[in-house]
Amino acid sequence: MNTPDPKSPRDQDIDALLARRYRDTSPEFEARWVALKRELRNVPVRRHGWTWSGRNSWVVLSGVAAALVMVLILATWRRETPLPVAGAEVSPALAELFAMDAVLGRATALLDAENRDALLHLPSQPQPRI
Repeated sequence: MNTPDPKSPRDQDIDALLARRYRDTSPEFEARWVALKRELRNVPVRRHGWTWSGRNSWVVLSGVAAALVMVLILATWRRETPLPVAGAEVSPALAELFAMDAVLGRATALLDAENRDALLHLPSQPQPRI
């Protein structure tokens, strides 16, 4: 069995120290401490109008995000090249593309979402008929 160390405090001494209200302080210090606690209880909490906390941080972050989106849009925005005038000279391949676009443009109303999905899943090679 271990013998208790004579230098270590006894449980009764520890309990007596913990039970004391003030520990090794002077009466002047205790008086100043009590006065300071009263003063701190009576002082209202100061709230700053604009701090980096809570709702304000979301406002700032959303503003920064909106500014970045605008910068990206303006940086990538390009003007569309105007189509050539009807009377202007165009290459035969471009004229054929314009003609195909005009013909196929009229058929876009026939392609609803269900038909587009059905057409997308058709096999590229037809199945042989038996």
